[in-house]
Amino acid sequence: MKAAQLIANGTPGRFELRELPEPQPAAGEAVVEVRACGLNRLDLWLEEGGLPIQIPLPRTPGGEVSGIISEVGSGVTTWKRGDRVAVQSNLFCGECEFCKRGEESLCLRGELLGVNRDGGFADRVAVPARALVSLPDAVSFETSAALTLAGSTAMHMLTDRAQVRAGDWVLVIGASSGVGSAAIQIAKQLGAHVISTGSTETKRNLAKKLGAEFVLDSTQADWPAEVRKLTNKRGVDLVVEHVGGDVLPKCFECLARGGTVVTCGATAGRDISFKLWPFFVKQQRLIGSYGRNRNDLVATLDWAAAGKLQPVIDSIYPLDQAAAAFAKLRSRAALGKVLVKP
Repeated sequence: MKAAQLIANGTPGRFELRELPEPQPAAGEAVVEVRACGLNRLDLWLEEGGLPIQIPLPRTPGGEVSGIISEVGSGVTTWKRGDRVAVQSNLFCGECEFCKRGEESLCLRGELLGVNRDGGFADRVAVPARALVSLPDAVSFETSAALTLAGSTAMHMLTDRAQVRAGDWVLVIGASSGVGSAAIQIAKQLGAHVISTGSTETKRNLAKKLGAEFVLDSTQADWPAEVRKLTNKRGVDLVVEHVGGDVLPKCFECLARGGTVVTCGATAGRDISFKLWPFFVKQQRLIGSYGRNRNDLVATLDWAAAGKLQPVIDSIYPLDQAAAAFAKLRSRAALGKVLVKP
């Protein structure tokens, strides 16, 4: 089979389209014939060698996989050849204390598909059968590949790590990202008033199209003051943040008393500082969010099937143009998700 493999780290990294042996399912695994795979910020960190762990190369990236089961290993009885599936990218052991209570995102032995083991930028990929979720008939492979990682991350943030009440004010950072575009839609479906940010007029227009009531120019230094102005100086109840760096402290300037910042990323930097006094005086919360639980992925696909959540797809690249797909996402010019299709 063919696979697009990262063979050297860098910005850009070096990729090769290689002919590899067909994957064989181990006990408890299934082989998925990949129909589409989403590209994510995680893949860029892998490319540049920016992850906090050393990943041996070559590696086949790609964690946001949708496809059809082509083969199952011994002990797999709940899946069969021909089943349409999505893959939960945060692979989990199913046995630790967290997995047993349905919190796979906290798994003690968790791995990332496309990072710790070869992923979906290939014709086929072998994955643990417990990481498979049935793909509803109404959800296309492309929709699944654009939502199952980024969309379910947003679902986890808004319905698990934090809870949105009807009438809440929610600020979503970075409307054009996979997480941001999904978070706007989820928050609106939950009855919130949504403010979002975008660095270009095109990105801000997308936010409005997705349902944001107000959209601010994130290149302007005073955008947090605009948030307070829009909320009559009160601030927002929840901030959905996935950028990190100096953006995260600014989110607290936008936050109401008793409000919450939930964060899942560190694209702009992993070290931050913020003012502690107003944080505890106003009884605010900072919540970390990582990956998703199985329930979040199932909910994301169910919402997509019901038309409540739609992906924003910027572009789709064939497997032999994986390097160009990485370049598009790296350029920050993508409006929504970038996909790769074998």
